[in-house]
Amino acid sequence: MPKHVELRRDHVCLADGRPVFPIIARHMPIGADEAMLRDVGFNAIRWTPFGMDACEQDAPPVPEDFGGLMFATYVFNRAELSGPDDPRARELTAIVEAVRNHPDLLCYEQRNEPAYTHREPARAQASPEGMARGSALIRSLDPSHPIRVGHMCCNLVSTLRRYNAAVDVVGCNPYMVMAPGMRSFVGTRADGLLADCPDQTIAAVGRYTQKMTRVAEGRPVWMQVQGAANENWFSPEHTPENRDLGLYEHHRLYPSLWQMRFMAFDAIINGATGLEWMLYRIPIDASAWLDVRRVIGELAGLHDVLAAPCRNEPLEVSYTEFGFSDWDGVQTIVKQHDGQPWIFAANSQFDPMIATFDNLPDGLGGKVRVRGEDREVAIENGTLTDRFQPYEVHVYGPA
Repeated sequence: MPKHVELRRDHVCLADGRPVFPIIARHMPIGADEAMLRDVGFNAIRWTPFGMDACEQDAPPVPEDFGGLMFATYVFNRAELSGPDDPRARELTAIVEAVRNHPDLLCYEQRNEPAYTHREPARAQASPEGMARGSALIRSLDPSHPIRVGHMCCNLVSTLRRYNAAVDVVGCNPYMVMAPGMRSFVGTRADGLLADCPDQTIAAVGRYTQKMTRVAEGRPVWMQVQGAANENWFSPEHTPENRDLGLYEHHRLYPSLWQMRFMAFDAIINGATGLEWMLYRIPIDASAWLDVRRVIGELAGLHDVLAAPCRNEPLEVSYTEFGFSDWDGVQTIVKQHDGQPWIFAANSQFDPMIATFDNLPDGLGGKVRVRGEDREVAIENGTLTDRFQPYEVHVYGPA
């Protein structure tokens, strides 16, 4: 487990020199524990010693064991410092000194959604200058672990870049699956929409990953992925008008296995080198948890490939005419692992497509195996052709 974590120039995370693709549980599912998350395939968990907005607390002792997982320490508002005499500096110093030599520490997490305030999205809840001072203190005490931030999807790129001095990794939270007519919660806009992307489908995950790449200015991007229902965010503190209504079970719409798998690989294909999973209030006896387990298990099985470097030269993609537009079409990324190329491809549209890939990497041979689908696809005349259902993902590896 890591005593030193660094971020390689190609954005791959190295833990004591070993390439790591972070698969982080952002919340503890109801009925789960760290050992269960590890068995599912997660390799890290978010630890919140100071709590969060609706449940702030004093920091408890640091657990000796996280069940075989690495952990990200969320410092909440303790790392937004008004100056050297800010009393929060003492709490921040204490928590950094308590965790910095822990063998399972992956990183620190700065204030969540700092540029955004619920129902006042143009008003920052944390200042870039204060967070920069807090991060400077963290780095002075522990130069061996990076600092990440999770932004809200909205706000200008230029606004979010103001926080870059405080962080080493950026990301955001496009949780796009919601029930029709869903009531307001902490993440919705005034017009009821969940996100401000012109694409309101699950393919917005890739669009927001691209946005975070622009925000990052050369830093790695770790995206947050929806694994639970947005209705689970119900909170009387954030929506007092719903205080006496409780959770709406008929609005508790979980992403399907198909949707979760697409959103995860859509982020990866568009540049994410780590994923953090929203699992808020998901019970382990729900069928949705079985879907989470399957997606996480697949990612864990591909870990070493996902942590491998990318091929810089893109594939060329053409399509068979079906009478549908090719907007962003089938998007791809190629990873090089142990001298073998792996192709990840995802159809970002709600229509089916037949895609032909050209400019293939060397080393594929005459055919590829489609991982998890029990089939092979031949390479003919230097091209690979395959069919994609809407939002379908294919992973092509050595045959």
